[in-house]
Amino acid sequence: MTVQYAASQLRRSSTLAPQEPFFSRKPLAQEQHGNTQEHWHPALKKSAPARTPLNEQNDFELIDQTLAGQHEAFDILVKRYSGSIYALAYRMLRNHDDASDICQDVFLKAYEALGSFRKKSSFHTWLYRITANSCINYLRKHSTRHHIEFASYHAVQESETLDALYKIELQDVVNEAIEKLPEKQKATVMLRVCEGMSHREVSEILKCSVGTAKANYFHAIRNLRRFMKNYIHANNIEDAIPPSLLRTSGLAH
Repeated sequence: MTVQYAASQLRRSSTLAPQEPFFSRKPLAQEQHGNTQEHWHPALKKSAPARTPLNEQNDFELIDQTLAGQHEAFDILVKRYSGSIYALAYRMLRNHDDASDICQDVFLKAYEALGSFRKKSSFHTWLYRITANSCINYLRKHSTRHHIEFASYHAVQESETLDALYKIELQDVVNEAIEKLPEKQKATVMLRVCEGMSHREVSEILKCSVGTAKANYFHAIRNLRRFMKNYIHANNIEDAIPPSLLRTSGLAH
């Protein structure tokens, strides 16, 4: 299993279409000996234990199979998680082509580093960590916007606040505000709100303390509230929003 082989497979297509195998190479045993199962003695064939189909094996079993040289096992992992990895990348980058590039890059990085995966977390969490960090690095490299300055940290009722912001039915404005957040605040909001992760899970993915994950999230909420408040006041639409939602979201005078 070589990095060159993985890279050549990725270059074959511009997207990770579910129907296309990530690796098409036959297992080493088949390459050297052909389909040995066809030449088994009938008695041996009857006594051979049934193997669990690849698509029914868990992630750790598929990882072991991949490391043993059965590249079709990694195809299953790609098909199993490419949708959620692409979705996270798109939510952070808001561009289909960029998200597709990140998705391919994530699986290539995962394949290259598969031998170092220690199974202390789920494979999905590990992929999310690679995805979030790849998106953060991409945004830092390509972003030309000015970041909103960090507000001073104060505890807020984050779930009620964000729910209220979305219930105001200005989702496009909220999404625009999220786009203006610093990269780690944005990643934290995406993981917390869109993926439903806990602060501890977010901290594992972003490789920071739980306290830092919480602070990033609260800073993000305060920045979103400030952006929304300025937008609502600038467009004189306070009367169109129920007072209870304004109070819950912290947007009331």
